[in-house]
Amino acid sequence: MESVEVLDALAYHEREIAYHQAQSLRVLADYAIACEGKEFFDAEIAAAMRWTSRWTTDQIALALDLASKLPNTLDALEKGEIDLYKARVLHDKTVPLSADLAAQVEERVLAKAPEQTGAQMRQFTNRVVMRVDPEGHKERAEERKKQRCTGIDALEEDMARFWAYLPAHLATACYARVDAIARQSKTPTDPRTLDQVRADVVADLILATPDKTSAVKVELYVAVSAATLMGLSEQPGELAGYGPITADLARELAGDSTWRRLLTDPTTGEALEFGTSTYRPPAALRRFVWTRDRTCRFPGCTRQAHHTDLDHTVPFPLGTTSAGNLGAFCRRHHRVKHRTAWQVSQPSPGRFCFRSPAGKTYHREPEPVLGDPPPF
Repeated sequence: MESVEVLDALAYHEREIAYHQAQSLRVLADYAIACEGKEFFDAEIAAAMRWTSRWTTDQIALALDLASKLPNTLDALEKGEIDLYKARVLHDKTVPLSADLAAQVEERVLAKAPEQTGAQMRQFTNRVVMRVDPEGHKERAEERKKQRCTGIDALEEDMARFWAYLPAHLATACYARVDAIARQSKTPTDPRTLDQVRADVVADLILATPDKTSAVKVELYVAVSAATLMGLSEQPGELAGYGPITADLARELAGDSTWRRLLTDPTTGEALEFGTSTYRPPAALRRFVWTRDRTCRFPGCTRQAHHTDLDHTVPFPLGTTSAGNLGAFCRRHHRVKHRTAWQVSQPSPGRFCFRSPAGKTYHREPEPVLGDPPPF
């Protein structure tokens, strides 16, 4: 195929994708309008599309905004003049604006958007928003300061990104201090790169006092097989809140730990029993269910189990407080279960069956505690 044909084909398919994305957003907006006033109607969409609750909420907001507040943006997407990323940029940047101001921003941005990259269009949109609403920009900057927070994103190969959302001047000052400490501490014989030293400085500043002792005790939950601990297997371990970790890291974390026994089915890897050295059954049962379920059991939800509620599948006292009648549900999906027509059953411990208000059925099977069961 000639280069021109390749480029024409790529452009054609991108326009087709944009068209169908626009149609999908129109359908979603119509459905959301039809369901106005119905609590948790989005749970049905999330389950059917295999979307998370947050993504579903974002998609509904995008669809409604484009259909009502930014109709020209949706038309441009439908025609393939812009892609979904650019449409989302306009949505994100005009959410706090009135309809009139949003229309002004839309008109100016769409005039140039087809010829710009996504990054160029985002920068241009920022400038336009600041020009049409300078006072609002100042107010939003103050509100952003109230949203400062930290978080963690799981990455591949035993790595994660720890981040902080801060006012620009504080973030700049924090980085400058980390950089200064790293440059002072790095010696010519240090094999680490400067970036590696900076990362180590961040961990040292947060986790240790000046005398290198831990100032605040934290708990990490790690599941690892006995064979891996003894070096007889390289089967990965599981770090709660992150996911699979290498056998080497699991053994390293085992060096100074308090251990509790967890028996699993040798065929499926499912948790069967949770033993504990403490004599508080409710706490042991709670830890067992968290370990067994790993995440919120609602279809598509990935909220870590140890940040969820333990819900009785059959309401207490009709149902017992036992592993076979408990499940991990995040606060939102806990409310969905109790305040809507969703029906939840647990045919066997850890196996959940959901029937939605629309009559669709979904299943959540228990996940192996240590990844894939044998044979590997």
